[in-house]
Amino acid sequence: MNALILVVVPVLAGASAFLIRWLLSPYPVYMQIRRALDTLTDTKKEERAKAVQRCFERSAAILKEHPSLLLSFHALSRAEGHRLESIQEVAEVCELIHAAGYDHPFEGIAPGYVPEKDWLSFLKYVKHTPNINPEEGKGYVDAAERWRQDHGYPLPPDDAGYVSLVERTLLR
Repeated sequence: MNALILVVVPVLAGASAFLIRWLLSPYPVYMQIRRALDTLTDTKKEERAKAVQRCFERSAAILKEHPSLLLSFHALSRAEGHRLESIQEVAEVCELIHAAGYDHPFEGIAPGYVPEKDWLSFLKYVKHTPNINPEEGKGYVDAAERWRQDHGYPLPPDDAGYVSLVERTLLR
């Protein structure tokens, strides 16, 4: 019996230590991978925040350089707003432009002609569609009307600000 105890106890002790180590060993690996992913995520967030800030600064500089010639949408387009990666980023840039004292870039065409969920797609559409030069004049206003029709959005009410936007665009 003593021989059995002398053999079985060390085997069980070794096996239990092996099992405990085997069960817990993935945790440090998981934590290391998690830290690496968190670092990448933080880096990506910082990069996107910088992209939003750069787009805003370029838009503001363009508007400051040509205050009476350009609308905010023109400046956003010239500042390459279509290169932003999400609707949230476009909305952040628009809010920064508006907070700086300029008109909101989508004033008069949102929400009636181009809802907020379509802002990024609309910027890309306006930038890449032939016959529309958003940096020159009223082309993007006509594009907003076509966007509304193509996507089946209802005609917005008269107080949506579209008429005043058209007037301001044509008068410039």
